[in-house]
Amino acid sequence: MNSMTNNNIKLITLVGMMGSGKTSCGSVLAKKLGISFLDIDSIIELEENLKISEIFKKFGEEYFRLIEEKLIFLKVSEYLRQNVKAIISLGGGGFESKKTREFLLKNSKVIWLNSDIKVLGKRVGKAFNRPMIKGNVETNIEMLLNKRIKNYQKSHLKINTDNLSINDLCNKIIKGIL
Repeated sequence: MNSMTNNNIKLITLVGMMGSGKTSCGSVLAKKLGISFLDIDSIIELEENLKISEIFKKFGEEYFRLIEEKLIFLKVSEYLRQNVKAIISLGGGGFESKKTREFLLKNSKVIWLNSDIKVLGKRVGKAFNRPMIKGNVETNIEMLLNKRIKNYQKSHLKINTDNLSINDLCNKIIKGIL
């Protein structure tokens, strides 16, 4: 498959908890579809010249969310203006901002990659570089999910990633956007 299957869909935004497969799947999916891939957290790290965990430690979550929102609006607006087709991977909390959420829901196909808390816990592991996870991984993931689930549920499409390989997940997304 060389190009995005549904010509009406220019941008696909992947949302979900850390460990749900947004970045891994997003990069593979973009290659399968022959389109661009944008990982918001990676771009922030490049632009700030700091790891996400260092940004949280140095400047706090509020600062991070502010630059995250600005970057999302900037990149998505740029892609829309230039008619670029792309897969966008949001950080786990990137969909919490009402302004960002409404903007992405209006301008992209938002897909929630959902996973069981135990599966997420195994995938995230010790989470040394995860600023939102301290102490018991599964407990923290559950608390974050409970906080974010109402926003994730507003997505256009929900896919459970628990028992899917990255390739199977990509194929399921492609079927979901046809």
